[in-house]
Amino acid sequence: MKHFNYIPFCSLALVLMFAACRPDEPAQSKLFSTEEQVAEITADGQLYSLQDFVGTFMSEEGNYLPDASLYRTRSHNEAINPGVYLFSIDTLPADGPGIYIRGRVSTDDWGGNFYKSLVLQQIVDGEQQALRISVDMGSASGMYPRGQELLIRCNGLAIGRYANQVQLCVPTYNNNIYAQHADEKMGWAPGRIPAATFKQAAHRIGAPDASKLVYDVMTIEQINASFNAIDARKDDGKLVYIEDIHYTGQCLSSNKTPMNCTCGSPADDSNANVFAPTTNNVGYPQSRLVADADGNFIGISMSEYAKQARFYLPGAGNSFYAGIFVYDSVQSKTPETPYLSVTVSSKTYYIRTTAAKAEQGWVADDVFFIDTRNTRGYVFDGTAWTDKVGILHCPDYAGSVRGVLSYYMDNAKYAPAATNWSVSICDLSDLDLRTADGTKWEPLEYTTGIQ
Repeated sequence: MKHFNYIPFCSLALVLMFAACRPDEPAQSKLFSTEEQVAEITADGQLYSLQDFVGTFMSEEGNYLPDASLYRTRSHNEAINPGVYLFSIDTLPADGPGIYIRGRVSTDDWGGNFYKSLVLQQIVDGEQQALRISVDMGSASGMYPRGQELLIRCNGLAIGRYANQVQLCVPTYNNNIYAQHADEKMGWAPGRIPAATFKQAAHRIGAPDASKLVYDVMTIEQINASFNAIDARKDDGKLVYIEDIHYTGQCLSSNKTPMNCTCGSPADDSNANVFAPTTNNVGYPQSRLVADADGNFIGISMSEYAKQARFYLPGAGNSFYAGIFVYDSVQSKTPETPYLSVTVSSKTYYIRTTAAKAEQGWVADDVFFIDTRNTRGYVFDGTAWTDKVGILHCPDYAGSVRGVLSYYMDNAKYAPAATNWSVSICDLSDLDLRTADGTKWEPLEYTTGIQ
């Protein structure tokens, strides 16, 4: 008896329908504009260089409000920073001749350190020009990857400054009454361009090519030499490459002086020895210091929300990797209680330990803590005792860093300082660091407890 297999007519129809509806691959001509098309698009107006655009349309006080007191109160302090507004907004006409800029995207957000923001680079007469763009788009790098050149129609947008950093934006009012120092932060400031608005305004020119990005080779001393708030704006956002640097294991204290990072948990210790621990919901960009051979230092900046924020600084680590002890403030000396003692900064510490360790004595990298959270203490460096617990070996790794030069100043009641400068990296691949024997630094994520 013969058997037949039947394909139901409706199933066959569905197969044919989906086969017929398979979309064609998008043509390159539909994704990327040519130079001829750029000329056609910009024919109704003017194409500005980035610096000419800023110089033409951005004023110091801004044109958005007749009463500049409605900016954040941190924006202006005539006594300390006369004539300077750290936050400003200048709106651009929606109608009339087209206002255009172009530049190559110099950042990406795969690492999460440039969240909802882009930086454009343009080379004019061999010199870098840069402009930040604030855009409300998750994973903006998916549409505008590093190396993608863009043409942007700026009509209807705004040019402003957020913490003195010049950016293409839209006006936004902050009314978060729960923010730290909310009374200083409420008011108008540059905000993110809606994603749909930006997609309509931006045209991709050619395929992305990150090899065309240009880095200025600079020293820390050169960067720190000038820190006037107004002068800094033209350099903020540029790509830089700094050689012969090492991490110091330090961050900036509240008075902007270097202090040793601790080995606390980055979940609750804002001074932890990782790239960007918690800010306790304040949200400021964090810096960990690198220095050159002469001791000049600058911060390497990362957001606490970046993917690699809780990786140890190069050469830093968990103090529990070595022998570890807790300072015994009782200082009892009985035969039944083995102890070790050490005198540091004119103070003697007694540390209870095992009989075997008491007989062995102190060896390099042993640690003892002097606080109940086990974050402050001393470590033996082979010669003397030092308070560089968890950061003793940071200077062992030296090399280079590349990234976006950043000048961040968000409070006009303080005078400008060289510590406003930092370098923002896209991710840890922007660091190239090695030990003296050539061993390459490998990133290590924070861990807790005894290993």
